Amino acid sequence: MRPVALRAGDAVRIRGERWRVAAASSFDEVSIVDVDGCDATNQGTRAHFLLPFEHIEAVASRSTVPRVVTGSRWRRAARATLAAAVPRWASLRAAARARLTILPFQLEPAIAVTRGDTCRVLIADEVGLGKTIQAGLIVAETVARTPDARALIVSPAGLREQWCAELRSRFDIDATVLDAEGVARTAAQLVPDVNPWSIQPVAITSIDYVKRPEVMRSLETLTWDVVVFDEAHALAGRSDRSSAAAALARRARTVILLTATPHPGDDDAYARLRALGDLGGAFPLTVFRRTRLDVGLPHGRRSTHLRVRPTGAEAAMHRELATYAQRLAAEGASSPGAVLLASLLTRRACSSAHSLARSLERRVALLQDVTAASRAQLALPFVDPDTDEEPGGELGVAGLRDRMEETRWLQELLDLARTASTFESKICALARVIRRAREPVLVFTEYRDTLQRLAAVLDGFAPLQLHGGLTSRERIDVLRRFTSGDASVLLATDAASEGLNLHHRCRLVVNLELPWTPLRLEQRIGRVDRLGQRCRVHAVQLVARNTPEESIALRLDERSARIHASLDGSAEVGAGVRADAEAEAARLVSARSLAAPEGSPNDRPVRTIVTGRRDGLGSIWAYRLSCADEAGHVVFETVTGLRDERFASAIDARIEQAVANHHDALVANTSSAISVWLDLAARREDAIVATLHESHARLSATLLQPGLFDRRAERAAAAQAARVEEAVRKSLARQTLLARARRLHAADCDLVFGVTFRP
Repeated sequence: MRPVALRAGDAVRIRGERWRVAAASSFDEVSIVDVDGCDATNQGTRAHFLLPFEHIEAVASRSTVPRVVTGSRWRRAARATLAAAVPRWASLRAAARARLTILPFQLEPAIAVTRGDTCRVLIADEVGLGKTIQAGLIVAETVARTPDARALIVSPAGLREQWCAELRSRFDIDATVLDAEGVARTAAQLVPDVNPWSIQPVAITSIDYVKRPEVMRSLETLTWDVVVFDEAHALAGRSDRSSAAAALARRARTVILLTATPHPGDDDAYARLRALGDLGGAFPLTVFRRTRLDVGLPHGRRSTHLRVRPTGAEAAMHRELATYAQRLAAEGASSPGAVLLASLLTRRACSSAHSLARSLERRVALLQDVTAASRAQLALPFVDPDTDEEPGGELGVAGLRDRMEETRWLQELLDLARTASTFESKICALARVIRRAREPVLVFTEYRDTLQRLAAVLDGFAPLQLHGGLTSRERIDVLRRFTSGDASVLLATDAASEGLNLHHRCRLVVNLELPWTPLRLEQRIGRVDRLGQRCRVHAVQLVARNTPEESIALRLDERSARIHASLDGSAEVGAGVRADAEAEAARLVSARSLAAPEGSPNDRPVRTIVTGRRDGLGSIWAYRLSCADEAGHVVFETVTGLRDERFASAIDARIEQAVANHHDALVANTSSAISVWLDLAARREDAIVATLHESHARLSATLLQPGLFDRRAERAAAAQAARVEEAVRKSLARQTLLARARRLHAADCDLVFGVTFRP
């Protein structure tokens, strides 16, 4: 087969759908055809087909003579056309087809990005206000507008499948999860030397996978139109996670940060979070932080501190532990880990006497093994806040100078903890809350061994357990059983709480012990206090009287107040975006009401005649007008109507001239509207190119520790130069597309339907 000779503007049918040719490039006997969708099913979609391997059928030019049809058929065609149309270039194109409830505040970030107001967004709404939906809208809009758009979503590992399901069910976006298994599976289907990351329009990965140096190395030639960081508060520290996130954000044209708890109580950490993707300080961050009150939703949360009187044994245990902690702090200069050890044991005691007893047993055993104790160091429980495992080797750090005295002291503490664990006041208080509530309860605790202790004591309630030791399949099964009503008590740790949506089943959250950060407390309560919760949410924090937990509660309140003060006034979205979101929401609701499943745009215009009316006589003609760049790519098209006071049966030169004038005005208005976005996009692309040259396109350099005499760097210099050239070439191609879009012209002008009113 010889390549088909196609020109820009030709109508073709491919795979049963109608397309318009935007550009065609021939290479010997092969052609690459860029096409724009013309049917209701592919409207706004840009695709690429390879000839002669794809069957392409030429479609006859649209007839300009409208076909007279019945009123019902005309209404179906008119409704389908109007439902698919957008009035302005900045109007959202993917939201009308998305399966979600249209809420104006959720449209604001997407509108700000499409208007060109910002390219860096922090969505820091309260837990449960739909941050995933808002980010998904931005991704869907980018895919609908930009040829060859590519998006990368970086989330905690436990949320990857949830992201994939949300994008598919709400936006019809088939995203690919790229982890070690996903990359291997994709690579097996490709020819050698093809990067699996480079062929996925929308990829989802976890921050702990992508931060690996070998993975970052495979991303060095890539840039993305959108990069989304979910649970972005985890990227504010000084770690490999934050370094990897910063490197990826420097390659993104649009950076989206999602977190309900942006400020961890540390101003420096918050500043690092706000700086992600800010190339040279030239791209300010736009913050969207809304509460339920801000968006007009009822604030249905009631939070209570339930002060529990400890038993005599528990009080004695806490007093003795406080004295031991003071001794550790006093000798902390000689043992840097002693202060952290005291903090860890205090946390364990606040969790349960049973948990403290296990930790003390472990410490006594480690101190008896002098060799193991000398090698031990504090690590994971303070570096990785997502673990729910009980402390291990870190309990063997050096404590008091007199090891024999410390062993005797620990043995006394252990005896007190064992005695206190036989009857624990907070567990009894929890049982009373569950009995009196007579409704589903979500209980949080920090440690897995405490959770298992709770499950044993509360066996009469048949509780389910959700912790970090479960597999993905086990976790899904536990959630299914709880949400289906098989159990009324769910015991969970923080390590398993990410992405839980339990608001349809539960409204009561009980915290067995207070977490040490307001962020973690908010995340816990947010599992049930979400958009769609129909009942008042109750959060109960169990606090042991006259113990360190009371001072913890006070510090939590102080940190929360400081966080709220730091965030006050940080919502930088203007009134213009809010007004546009209100208008856009109304338009989308109207478009959805017009959409008819059986209707679809016609290849030939249709016309109907309405008789018997004495007012408003004449004709109305609707045209589809297109604006294209200098290469013929359709940038924007809309439907406009023209009313003729005469009841003409045909279109004369006067009407054609009026439509042509309106078409010219549309091109001018679109050029003006798109210029702001183009200016921002061009500046961002220039900054990305400068970053590529400055860093030599390296992403993994900060994650590797080169050897002192590492000659591999010299041998890899030429290969790295090629990577720089490839990455820069892609950005230069993007700049060419942006430059073309600055010179728009009137393209197609097609009549789509008309109606004539006769007396």
